[in-house]
Amino acid sequence: MVLIKRKYLSIIAFIVLPLFLFGCSTASNKADAASNVTEEISLNPGAMLKSEEGKYNLYNYDDGKYLKMDVDKVILAYDKESSNYIGINDDGKYFVSKGNKYDIKDNDISGLKLSKEGKYISYFIQDNGLKLKIYNTFNNTEKKINSNVTISGTLYDWYNKDTLIYYGVSNDGINGLFTYDLKEDKEKLLYKINEGFLAYLKATENDILFLQITLENKRTIMVIDKDTKNVKKLSSTMDEIKDVVKSNDKYYAIGKGKDNVESLYELKTDGIKRVVYDFPAIIEVEKGLALDDNGDVLFIGSKKRGSTGQQIYKYSSDGTISRIEDTGTDYTFVEYIK
Repeated sequence: MVLIKRKYLSIIAFIVLPLFLFGCSTASNKADAASNVTEEISLNPGAMLKSEEGKYNLYNYDDGKYLKMDVDKVILAYDKESSNYIGINDDGKYFVSKGNKYDIKDNDISGLKLSKEGKYISYFIQDNGLKLKIYNTFNNTEKKINSNVTISGTLYDWYNKDTLIYYGVSNDGINGLFTYDLKEDKEKLLYKINEGFLAYLKATENDILFLQITLENKRTIMVIDKDTKNVKKLSSTMDEIKDVVKSNDKYYAIGKGKDNVESLYELKTDGIKRVVYDFPAIIEVEKGLALDDNGDVLFIGSKKRGSTGQQIYKYSSDGTISRIEDTGTDYTFVEYIK
């Protein structure tokens, strides 16, 4: 009987101990997952960060007004479709996907972007030159690409939710714009540049816009239609572009015109039209542009050069300019993807 009892207890221990260990492991995994969960955020076009008392606070834009959000988050980029976003805190940059927060492990990154529908993040690291890295945000795994192109600087963007577009030179010496389809794992030449180089590149919902410069320093803004792949010349009177938005079939750029003046311009096939003169006196071109739900163009300026305060202005479709926020010293738009 003693032998049978000992054998019975051994069987019980053999069954119960692994279950106990498995239960502890499962509980530990759940705890790790729970610590990784964060609240989701809902933002509108035009959302921004405002410097206040030594830190940046998040403000949403609603019905022509900025409202401070009751969250302690600094969000850099936000996708409307998925509510995924890229943020930054004291520990570095991170991304949130489906309510889960993941730290970006690489340091000293540049060109950080979030894809349409928030499926991927992408950025460059220093690795014997700039190297592009891509992560699938849904499962936090790196997506390797087999590219034969050396990208020029950080001139790239997301063509659509699964495809990148970038400017560079292929291994066989072709200078141009290339696309890389992550689903098909295929790289294609979209536009060959016979002379010169590109100084700016941006993808809008329906187009690809870029600034092409010849060896004689002739500058031309070109547009490629995503559907037809047709290429057209938009303007040749813009020296430098910092950002571009498209609203109601019109392009607006912030940068320098031929007169070397930093301002907001409407890009036209027969030239450019300066739409801001002395209100505000200074436009902060490095801050870029944003569009609100009505298609009005938002930009950041200041009343005079060297002043400590900044303001946010709105250029409406009827040509009027209004100041909509003026209580901060520094503003930054949240990159809004929709």
